[in-house]
Amino acid sequence: MTRRTAATLVEVIAGITLAIVATTAWLVVTNLGTIHSLDEANPIELVLPLSFVVVGGLIASRLPRNPLGWLLLINALVNALPGVTQQYARYGTLVHPGAPFVAWAAWLGNWVGELIYPAGMASIALLLIPDGRFLSPRWRSVAWLALAVTALLLLVTILDPSPIVFNGLPPIASPVGVPALAGVLYGPVGFGAYLLGLAILLLAGASVVIRMRRATGDTRLQLKWVTYAAAVSVAANVAMLPLSLVFPQFMDRNPWLPTIVTVLGFGVALPASFGFAILRYRLYDIDLIVNRTVVYGAVTVILATVFFVADLALTTLTGQRSDLVSGALGFGTALALGPVRRRVRPIVDRLLPGRARLTLLFTDIVGSTQAIVDLGDERWRALLGRYRATVRRELTRFGGREINTAGDAFFATFSRPMAGLRCALAIRPALRQLGLETRTGLHVGEVEMRGEEVSGLAVHTAARVMAEGGAGEILVSNTLREALSGQELALHDRGRHELKGVPGEWQLFAVETAGGID
Repeated sequence: MTRRTAATLVEVIAGITLAIVATTAWLVVTNLGTIHSLDEANPIELVLPLSFVVVGGLIASRLPRNPLGWLLLINALVNALPGVTQQYARYGTLVHPGAPFVAWAAWLGNWVGELIYPAGMASIALLLIPDGRFLSPRWRSVAWLALAVTALLLLVTILDPSPIVFNGLPPIASPVGVPALAGVLYGPVGFGAYLLGLAILLLAGASVVIRMRRATGDTRLQLKWVTYAAAVSVAANVAMLPLSLVFPQFMDRNPWLPTIVTVLGFGVALPASFGFAILRYRLYDIDLIVNRTVVYGAVTVILATVFFVADLALTTLTGQRSDLVSGALGFGTALALGPVRRRVRPIVDRLLPGRARLTLLFTDIVGSTQAIVDLGDERWRALLGRYRATVRRELTRFGGREINTAGDAFFATFSRPMAGLRCALAIRPALRQLGLETRTGLHVGEVEMRGEEVSGLAVHTAARVMAEGGAGEILVSNTLREALSGQELALHDRGRHELKGVPGEWQLFAVETAGGID
């Protein structure tokens, strides 16, 4: 399939999906007087199709040979149907009784979800993540079994004669129910098929874990994105039960919270993780995200436990509950957030250091020792202050993060290679106006992030790249040059160099201009 054909097909599927979602939203507004809870507004059927149609459309149009993009697009379309059918059933039952095809709309919304869960597209997507291929030929049998179970569940659901019941609506008679199949869906056959579907879904999830254990490099990071999003989404939904037991009054006052958690988890986070994973966008951010999740999760658990125990102890001692005391405890717990985080973060950093792929910039003044001799200590300190202010101004301008400053040397990081290079090209003329010449080295690599520290071989490589430069030179590694392929650059090949303490030989390039900046 050519990209043009793929783009056309994406537009068709996306257009139909968006039209269905728009119709659902219009029906929700029309039915507003009969909707008494967030669940009755079908928020998941409004948000999830939009998320999946964007992610699936991007993947299918850019990687048309990867079946996951098309699977996500179809998933978006199928997820949109229950929303519009249920809202039309509400419209035809409560708002405008007698509207045509109400029973058929309810019937369609009742069975279409079986295409996704438990053994349908959800299992197939997990079996194919991230490259659209099975882990091994043996896993094809799991996919075929998933299709067979889905077909069975679809058949018994479509032909089930039981009345169709939606949240907040009276029962609706099925237009195609077969009396002879009464009780099959909720009997041994239907229940057994559903349990088998759940087992297949768990097996598909296990294939992701197995694939991740075997994977290395980018593939492992791709799988981490999906695993992390799925784990957080499931954990957040499971946490609603103990939360309702521990804080029943809070949950009673906020009945919408479980629905919002479900929408954000499965309707936003999960499809976004598929996009990051398959399109390989900001892959290295996942390690940092996991690190920060553990940090703030641990802090939340510690503070919530302290608050709960203290509140329970005071209530037990005084024999009554005081909102004022609870508020004071809550305020004290909030104040403890910063100190507890500072204690927890180094521990988590040692166990789960955040990893990221960053652009690393080192720069220092050429001939600084002679400048001190010529200017004297006092004038040099004043000039050094202006030098640091100038560099920091340009770092802020281009989104750089200052990691370390020692004497006249700066170490900074950037999330994008071009931002780092443009910053270096802006620093050079700005410092020449102060009468200073600098040398700068840039490299792209994977680093460990422990608190505010950034470490790893890539850091040493960037420092050694700078050390090879002369007055006024901006040197970049071949790794950074490849990361900027397609950009407008004026480069001078400086040949291959052995960098002190860094294995192998490194091709270095001197940069004169980039995208019109000199």
